[in-house]
Amino acid sequence: MPWHGESVRPPVVRGSRLDQVCVDVPPSRYDAEVAFWSALLADWASAPGSRPEFHVLKPPAGLPIRILLQRLGEERPASAHLDLACADIAATRARHEALGATLVAQGAHWTVMRDPAGGVYCLTARDPQTGGLPGPSGS
Repeated sequence: MPWHGESVRPPVVRGSRLDQVCVDVPPSRYDAEVAFWSALLADWASAPGSRPEFHVLKPPAGLPIRILLQRLGEERPASAHLDLACADIAATRARHEALGATLVAQGAHWTVMRDPAGGVYCLTARDPQTGGLPGPSGS
């Protein structure tokens, strides 16, 4: 689709929205990766995430997707995956499974899925409208 200067997040579609790109980083490279992305995207807000293994890079106003750096629990090559914020993870999961995705794992606030080609992605409990975390604070 051609870009026409849009500067707002696209609408929520069927209860979910692409929310962030998650960069999965081995523990030995995590600090270097946080430093690299924070320097590269110096005009983005860079801060620790909601869990010790997360670091968030929030874009300036008008850019729709943030970057989440996630420290892995094991040494393996770095990779990346998409996270979709979902109003109802169970309903979104059922729809994705009906279209050919499969369940990989269930977390406290996210569900790991595999698309038909083998790519991994997550359905998260982040609010698809605001991008806030689940719970009373929404931050």
